[in-house]
This record gives sequence, C-alpha cells and structure tokens, in this order.
Amino acid sequence: MNSPKRFVLESLRQARSVLLLLLFFGVLIWLLMYGSASWFGMGRHGGISDVFYRVEALTVVFAASALCGPVPTLLTYLDVSNQQLLIFSGVLIIPYWGILGTIAGFLRWTLCARTSEQGQIASSKRNKKYTRWIIEIMVVVIGAIFFWWGPLVRPPVNSGRYSTGWVGNSVINNLRQIDAAKNELALEKKLPPDYVPTEADLAPYLIGGTNYFYRPGRSLRFVLNPIKMPPYAILDSDWRFRRRGLSEGFVLTNGTVFRLP
Repeated sequence: MNSPKRFVLESLRQARSVLLLLLFFGVLIWLLMYGSASWFGMGRHGGISDVFYRVEALTVVFAASALCGPVPTLLTYLDVSNQQLLIFSGVLIIPYWGILGTIAGFLRWTLCARTSEQGQIASSKRNKKYTRWIIEIMVVVIGAIFFWWGPLVRPPVNSGRYSTGWVGNSVINNLRQIDAAKNELALEKKLPPDYVPTEADLAPYLIGGTNYFYRPGRSLRFVLNPIKMPPYAILDSDWRFRRRGLSEGFVLTNGTVFRLP
C-alpha cells in the first residue's frame, strides 16, 4: 500500500531535478541572450540591442520569480537591507522548494488514494512523471503571480515617498509654507525685519495652527528666525525609516539641517 511518506520523498527528488534543470537552462539562456545582445551592439538604447536587453531583463525577473517564488516579496515586508534581502532569498530557496515538493507529494498521494486499488499500483515511472508535472505547474503559476505582484508593481530602490530625496523635499516644502506665513504676518501686522515671530503668531496662517510644528514620530525642530531671515529645520535625534517594498530603509542622522534653497 502506498504511504504519504513514499509520495513525499519521490516529490522531493523530482523537485530537486526540476530546480537543477531550471538553474541550468536559466544560466544557459542568460549567457545566450547576453552574447546575442553584445553581438548586435553594446548600446542599451535604440535598435535591436535595446529589444534584447528588455527581453533579457524580463526573462531574468521571471526566472527569479519562478526560482524564489514568494520569498523575496515576503522579505520586503521586513526591515532588512538590500544585501540581507539578497542573502536571505538565496538561503531560503532550498526550504521553499522543499515545501513545493512536500505539497506536490501530498497532492499526488490524495489523487492516487481516490482511484481504485489497481490504479494505486501504478508504475514508478508514471508516478514520477505526474509528480514532476504537478511541481512544474506549481512553479509556473507561483512564478507568474509573483512576477507581477513582486518586482513589477513595487517601486524601484530608493525612489518615491520613502527616500531621502522625498523626505528632504517634504521638509523644505514645510519651510516654504512657514516662510510664506512669516511674510504674510509681517505685511499684515507691519512688523520690522528684526522681529522674531513665535509659533502662536504664525498659527493663524498655517493649516493645523501650532500643531503644524509638531509631527508625530519626528524629532524635527523648526527654527523660525527673524522676519528678514529664512527659517530652517534641524533633527534633534535620528529619524528612522523602515523598508517599504523594494525601497530600502534609511536613517537621517541627528543634527541634519534642512534649509531653503
């Protein structure tokens, strides 16, 4: 009588074979495409060379999605560096394929358990073939899902909202609003250039009033300066940003100063 353990062990062997085959053809295709692109021209823009580079990039991304499955995408939800993300993705490939093989083994065992006793005494060759098909289908489906849900829909590294450039621009925009509020206050109250406004003075001209100067989770201090001088902001402690998708986390160090350009 066939036991689940027998099917799982056979599936693990087939998963190993599919993994080695995928690695072999992945490296071979990459070498062929790289050589073809180089032969048609080294430029990365325009012409047939650009097409080869685009196809190569999509092929590499899909191969990585098929090889690693959901591992890199799930790791992007953790606060790890890009180097740690790469290392963990490589280390977790073997456990991921072990899980694939185990699931395929139980699926094959369940299918065989529903057939007649005569059907259970199938040849070992047929069992290997069906098991390999199950694993290959699982790899293609999971790879296709995370080919789209993973790298293609997530932002590139250090871009968008969670980047040092975005944070700096955001603070500078706040400084512009404070500077505009100072000028409006000076015109309305006819204040001298040496007058140093307070947060209470500027509150009517800013959205949120005095709360405008206090942001939760940010140790950012605004120095208002006299009317004739532009304001600036300074960090009183480190400002930590966790990883967001493919954008790696970063730290703005204590003492960082933001000034109007």
